[in-house]
This record gives sequence, structure tokens and C-alpha cells, in this order.
Amino acid sequence: MPPNTHAFERWRAFVDSQIWERGVLDQSSYLTFIRAGSLGVDPQEAIETVATRIKAAGDHPRQAKLTQQLRRAYGFASTSHQPCSNYYVQKEERPTFVADYARWFAERVPQEVNLDWLKKRSPVRVPYLLTPAEFLSAAYEMGDQILVFSEYRSQGQELWQKYSFKVERDELACFVHGHPEGIWFLSNPVDGKEHLNPRQQTMSRRSEESITAFRYAVLESDCQALKQWLKILVQLPLPIVSITSSGGKSLHALIRVDATSKLNWDQTIGAIKPRLINLGADPGALTAVRLTRLPNCYRGERFQELLYLDPTPTDEPIWRDA
Repeated sequence: MPPNTHAFERWRAFVDSQIWERGVLDQSSYLTFIRAGSLGVDPQEAIETVATRIKAAGDHPRQAKLTQQLRRAYGFASTSHQPCSNYYVQKEERPTFVADYARWFAERVPQEVNLDWLKKRSPVRVPYLLTPAEFLSAAYEMGDQILVFSEYRSQGQELWQKYSFKVERDELACFVHGHPEGIWFLSNPVDGKEHLNPRQQTMSRRSEESITAFRYAVLESDCQALKQWLKILVQLPLPIVSITSSGGKSLHALIRVDATSKLNWDQTIGAIKPRLINLGADPGALTAVRLTRLPNCYRGERFQELLYLDPTPTDEPIWRDA
């Protein structure tokens, strides 16, 4: 244990000040160990704390690497608190898609649960063809700015802004047709400015540093049939704002999170992530900075159709008997 409460609190404050994200986890871990050694924090406490932060960032702590970092850092920071035994990180199996579980979960709803069934239960009438601008206006709040992409790896081709309750229907009309790969939008609002992304050492307006509200998460699945994934989505006790066809073989769901920070977003999604992955959710899509399909645009000849829209969702499943 640490020599005194004050030193431990100082160390915990230092831990909170570090950036716990992929790309800088090694640096944050080593600096945390150095600070722990200088303050006399118990090495087992230090390694468990670092492992927890790494897991929350969506990565998996490696025992040998953390032990080596800890010994080197404590040796550098202190001669009186050097580790003298082995310290262990509790291993956790990575969650994976469980096909039998997903099939059983999906089959709990009746056969008539299909795309037409979903459209009829949309709080906002989706057979009426909302334009992309109308969808964004319904899903986002006053003052939000949303990056729109026709080139997935770019910095975005358009910065849509909600500065009025009056919607210009054709504001994003140039994105509806003529794009072979389709159209995406960044699921969380941004400030529209370029910031240094310390994980990649590049300037970007689509990284975490540009996000103004960690409001949403994206659920998508590429490992099962569209109908089965739909039956899973409608049973989830999550605030689903929208469900959109990818223009391919999947559905993308926008989930309301309303996190207070990136760390809070990671913790909130991290708590439900294993079960979502068991049901077939793509773990790569469960990140706070994620592009998803913009509804009612074409992906070549295929349509990214808006199937469900609820701007004020609750945790009650879409399938009410779930």
C-alpha cells in the first residue's frame, strides 16, 4: 500500500491526467509507473490500475510487457521501493461472436419481425423519404456540427451545421447520388477544427480531439444474416435512435450514450461490449470516433435506407415484449 493517503491521492490524480487511448498507452503506462515508484505506491496496485485503464481503452494488457515496464520505471524512480517479486494481471478472455447464442437470442421474436415491421414501428414515419439533412437535424442538437464523407479515409467533404430549427431539405443533395462507395458521417459532433492527434502525430478534424460531445455509439454486424441481426437489435434494451441499411448486407444502429467524456464513453460501452460482441456486434465499430452510413443516400446503385428513427429513445426494446 502507499505510504500515506495524500501520496496515493496525488498518484491517482496523475493517473487521471494521462491519455488512456490506443497509440499512447505504452507512454501513459510507463509514466504512471514512474510516478507510482516515486510516491511509494504498491507495485501490485500500480499494475492493476494500469491494466484496468488499458482495458477501458479497448486494448488488452500484456503481463510480460507491463511487468518489464513496472520494474524499469520503479528502478528509475526509486531505490527504496523497487519491485522484488512477480506481479500479476488477471487475464480475461476476449469476447467473441457466439453463433448459437445469437441464433437463440434472435429466435425469441416472431417471424414477422422484418424490415417492413420495423418501418411501421418507427416513431418518425420513415416511408416518407427524409433527406440526409432532415435526418441529421432530427438526430442532432442545436449547435452540433457533423462531418460528412464520400471518401472514407479523408478529413470529410462537408461540415454540416445545425444552427436553425428550419431545415434546408436539399442542403446535402450532392451526396445522395453518384458515389460508388456510398456516404458516411462521423457519429459524434465535432468543432470543425484541425487538432493534433497525438496517437498518429498528424493534424485531424475527425479525431477524438475534435469531438464536442460523446453522444452516440454505432452497432453493426458483418458476421450474420441481416434478418437475424435485425431481430437482435429490436430486443436490445438500449436507446436506439436510428437503424439504417448499409447498402450492403448489414444494418447500422445509432445508440444514444450521452457520455460526459471519452473515458466515460469507454466505461459505459465497455460494460456492455462483451455481450454485444457475443451477439455479433463488430468490436471494431464500438469506438467513440466512428463513421457510419448516412441514411437515404445511394451506395452506387444500392440504397442506404433509413428504416427506423426515434429522436428521443428510451431503454425499452423496440420489440416491446422483449
